[in-house]
Amino acid sequence: MKVKWLGFFLLSSCLRMSEEEKTRNLIEQPQLTETIQDCMATSFFHEGQWPKKKWWEDFEVPALNQLIEEAFARNPSIQSMCQRIELAKQRAIQAQSKLYPLVYFDADGTWEFVSKQGLQEAYNPEFPRHAHIIDLTLTFSYEFDFWDKYRNLFRAALGQERAAQAELAQGELITAVSLAKTYFALQTNLTKQKIYQQLLEVRQKLALLRQLLLRESLEDVRCVLLADEQVEEAQQWLYSIEEEIEVNRHLINILAGRGPDEKVEIDNASIGLPKKLTIPETVSIDLLSRRPDLMAQIWRLEAIAHEVGAARADFFPNINLSAIMGLSSTIYNLLFNHSSYEQSLTPTMSLPVYTAGGIQANLDAKRAEYQTAVFMYNEMILKSAEEVVDALVFARTVYAKKEQQELIVQQVARRLELAQYRLNNGLDNALQTLEQKEALLQKELEDLNLTYGQYAAAIAMVRALGGGYQSL
Repeated sequence: MKVKWLGFFLLSSCLRMSEEEKTRNLIEQPQLTETIQDCMATSFFHEGQWPKKKWWEDFEVPALNQLIEEAFARNPSIQSMCQRIELAKQRAIQAQSKLYPLVYFDADGTWEFVSKQGLQEAYNPEFPRHAHIIDLTLTFSYEFDFWDKYRNLFRAALGQERAAQAELAQGELITAVSLAKTYFALQTNLTKQKIYQQLLEVRQKLALLRQLLLRESLEDVRCVLLADEQVEEAQQWLYSIEEEIEVNRHLINILAGRGPDEKVEIDNASIGLPKKLTIPETVSIDLLSRRPDLMAQIWRLEAIAHEVGAARADFFPNINLSAIMGLSSTIYNLLFNHSSYEQSLTPTMSLPVYTAGGIQANLDAKRAEYQTAVFMYNEMILKSAEEVVDALVFARTVYAKKEQQELIVQQVARRLELAQYRLNNGLDNALQTLEQKEALLQKELEDLNLTYGQYAAAIAMVRALGGGYQSL
């Protein structure tokens, strides 16, 4: 007997997907060493820890913290993902129920008028033509899972539940990243609006001065026309930035689960932008477990692998045991009498002999589904590696440009100081001073764009590194 049961367990283990079959087409995680070394050679990066779970708190913006927490509670996409987890959880419970005996209680009452020439009267002339048949029955059924079919389906359902949990983490990461980028874009555009207003005023003064010079025949009419054109151009820039501000507000509200026209609080205090960006020491090793999108795909692969094992079990005998016990009587008074008791025990076995290739086709389809998921995983891991190196290169470039742009702004500001000094001492006219002021505003706009680029680079790094997620 022990030998027979050992054979059952060995055969059951053979039905599972082998590790060689699972990993046949999987690619190794790409190495990022060269890009990381190039970045570490600059002064803009340092080696440190992975992002924390609430990474947005490092920017020290209370208004942003509140928006992200509100988005996690109210964003419809995130709420939908929470329900998918609940759906996957209930499906796992449903799959688990197949592993246990099932018991049902049935109560039937039948009123029957029997034909005088019918089968019952023919075999039993004493059978009453008018009859009430009452049945109270407990039905027991159990399918022996010798081939791990239902255990594999249960494990597959658990894998889908874990995939749904990882997808929720990915959804929260994308929402938080989008909110942070849009918040900083709005703050940047509000500052731009002030600079564009100053630029418009400077160009209006320049246009007025050139018109006055034209009246005195000291200026070319082409310069006056160009100055008027530049005023209109500055006005267009102001209109455009106002549009961007409104679009930013609308997007922030939608991401936070609000109506688009609700008020958005903006913290005008200085933002804690990191002087250096952090590169974890184990990027190339731990990127898989830190990226929720990759972990979701891994759990999907695990689930499909168990479904392959369940499909293989269909080739083997299906062994069931069913039993019935209860009370049955045509006389109400005798229903609970000992003589009304009935029971039955029915063991059954069914073995597929000819299925026209249906079982094999189902197994091959599951294998194809698994390999499709493998290739999707390969694509995702390559794109995740690309996202990391792209974020590193983008951050390195933006920080370097920002460093140079600050020097340029200082030099232009110095030229404006000199022009103001010369104006005060009668060596230059107001026209030259206003031109230097215009040049400084233009350089400040470029510097502001690079400042936003630094925020975007820091956020892109967080997203590429998984945003504080860590698989269990």
